[in-house]
Amino acid sequence: MWPDTSKELNRRLILEQIRRHRAISRSEIVDATGLSKAAVSSIVAELIDAGLVEESGSQSTAIGRPRILLSIVPHAAFVVGAELTNQECRVILTDLRAEPVRYAVQPVNPADLSVKTLLDLLEVCVQTATAGIPPTQIAAMGVCVPGIVDPTIGRVKLSVLLPWQGERLADALAPRFPFPVAVFSRGSASTWGERWYGAGQNVDNLLYLRVGTGIVGGLVINGHPYWGRGFGAGELGHVTVQPDGALCRCGNYGCLSTVATVDALLSRVSRLLRDAPDNPLWSELGCNLDLLTLEIVIRAAEAGNTVARQALAEVGRWLAIAVAGAVNLLNLDMVIVGGPMEQAGEYLLDPLRAELPQRALPTHAAHVTVVPSALKENAAAMGAAGLVLHELMSPTATPIGLTQVAERATLFATPA
Repeated sequence: MWPDTSKELNRRLILEQIRRHRAISRSEIVDATGLSKAAVSSIVAELIDAGLVEESGSQSTAIGRPRILLSIVPHAAFVVGAELTNQECRVILTDLRAEPVRYAVQPVNPADLSVKTLLDLLEVCVQTATAGIPPTQIAAMGVCVPGIVDPTIGRVKLSVLLPWQGERLADALAPRFPFPVAVFSRGSASTWGERWYGAGQNVDNLLYLRVGTGIVGGLVINGHPYWGRGFGAGELGHVTVQPDGALCRCGNYGCLSTVATVDALLSRVSRLLRDAPDNPLWSELGCNLDLLTLEIVIRAAEAGNTVARQALAEVGRWLAIAVAGAVNLLNLDMVIVGGPMEQAGEYLLDPLRAELPQRALPTHAAHVTVVPSALKENAAAMGAAGLVLHELMSPTATPIGLTQVAERATLFATPA
């Protein structure tokens, strides 16, 4: 392994320029980094010898010889991103350009959410996604879970959806895999998946909102993550929107999660249907409300069902009430809505967009855009992979200090 010196920082600086631009000349790297021509030439030669960079073509110039272009060798190494929840295990293998190479998805048995059982399932999914690839080619893995996570030590401080509290997940993962593993919250990983590769690219102030069985947010402020003390920022689902509302799983009353999750939507549709016995949904369900699912509600809304559309609109308005507080407080540029509920599309987003200007200051609401997730169900796993990839390739340390990756992983192995 090359020593961690200023020269390694320069290697990372150059490698990041090549990755970001896809194809760039040595002279353009000199201009972008301020490094000398000799330093750039020397380090580029090392990166080529290490198999990380290749000469990929030429670029004509007005004067002199064509410039040789440099590109990342995308399959020189891989990273793994994983999302582990109370519903499924989703694993994505990406190359050095953060392009997905393989996927593996398995359902979770909700009757057994123990750490051992879920990590056994994760192990199977990772083996499927990485089959045939030597472990030495996998640089690191990022794993995200729903809850409050301290990524500096890989500890799950609290999860409402998983019965985990104080679990040192990184320690439990370490003996199972031959490459370093970092642990994140699902909200943080999803946010950075969208910020780097999805709907939030080049947006410096945004809120990512995941709406599913729970509600969690992630924040980017002035282009940087906002984690909060103890990495607990983003729990928008536990903002009170009904002071005398229903009891939430967190122990408080009237949280956003009691009126705007998938379960809350299905409960609301069921109540509305009981007052509308002639609604076509009754016959579709065979008069059995236990068969109601999010997919059925969305299909009904698309077919013009008034009950389905009303219930989705109510969820959108509840979300707007909570989002407006964040917009007023942080003066955001964008709100990205992801998670299972995002499948409802405009039946959810249009009511949210319509309600937001009624709840937020006009000066703040005027420039906020509300958009659906671009990465959809892959946002969290892609973000987890992206976070460890950033740790491996960025010339500056990440704000969360992934010590378990930084101390054990590097792309800069000594060339053979």
